[in-house]
Amino acid sequence: MRGTRANTPGGISLMARKGSAQDLANCYMLHASLGLPYPETSRRILPEMWRALLSNGAMQLFLVEDRARPVGSRIVSFGATLFVTDEFCSQARLTLPPYLGVELARRYLPRQLPVLNRKQVARANADDGLNMMMCFEGWVQHGFSPKEFLVVREKQKEAFHLALRGYRIKEFLTDPIGRETSQWMLDAGARLRRNYSNYFRRHRLPEPEPWRRPCLLGLTKEEAFAHPGADIAGLFIYTAPRFHFSRSQRALLHHALMGETCETLAASLSVSPWTVKKRWQAIYDRVVDVDGELLPAPIAYGVRNSSRGVERRRHLLNYLRQHLEELRPNKPSAQRHRA
Repeated sequence: MRGTRANTPGGISLMARKGSAQDLANCYMLHASLGLPYPETSRRILPEMWRALLSNGAMQLFLVEDRARPVGSRIVSFGATLFVTDEFCSQARLTLPPYLGVELARRYLPRQLPVLNRKQVARANADDGLNMMMCFEGWVQHGFSPKEFLVVREKQKEAFHLALRGYRIKEFLTDPIGRETSQWMLDAGARLRRNYSNYFRRHRLPEPEPWRRPCLLGLTKEEAFAHPGADIAGLFIYTAPRFHFSRSQRALLHHALMGETCETLAASLSVSPWTVKKRWQAIYDRVVDVDGELLPAPIAYGVRNSSRGVERRRHLLNYLRQHLEELRPNKPSAQRHRA
């Protein structure tokens, strides 16, 4: 999705956007700076695990970058969410140790990850809903004034919604690190599930310093609807998709919303320019079948044909920015068109 920017007199220029595999190395450096208690083996395989989860649709990555910084050091904050099973949510609320990211990394090598793949996400998204767990995060810890860091926090909230709106969510869980981050999530509407004091006491472990202190926060759909003014509650607002685009069509639209032109779409999607053109036409045909008044009518011939195509694309992308459910995996439909 096209990022949203925030400029401040201090010289930062922030953009919130959804992340991709190309961002993982920089996100890993931010996460590693938190100093969480990963065993060495788990720490080494973390980038591999993230890449695998991102590629199969189990993980969503969102971030904030500072465009005023040099290339390669622009990411200043990120978060990652996973679609997890009901059982793992229950275990997290009741019995699991703190630092859920560490627990997930431990389960990766024996292939015991409690996550949903792309097909399972699509099925759950069309049926009773998804459990979303945010268990990886990181941020630049130096170089911002207190006021600038608040701006980063607000922009991170925008990135969060850009990546996660449009899913049918039934429960959200997160284990923020540090008192400040935890309070930020509580202020946004999350509820305290565990503070892990009993865990540290039972295992005779010293409680971490406040800046490294974990806790488990969450919100259910029922709680969100009971307090609709909370910021996180907005994630639970769901409207079913109307157009049921195919996976290849959704991929094209996602890249287009990131600002890619027709010239760059072919390279990004590893298809020919002719395929991109045919895919756009299939998308337009599908939209017109469902909502005949959403797009301007095409012009078959003449010099205005190209400009009208740009106008149709602009209308559609503007609609999709307000209806991200159209870009989310959903159970296959017999009426779906293929391209």
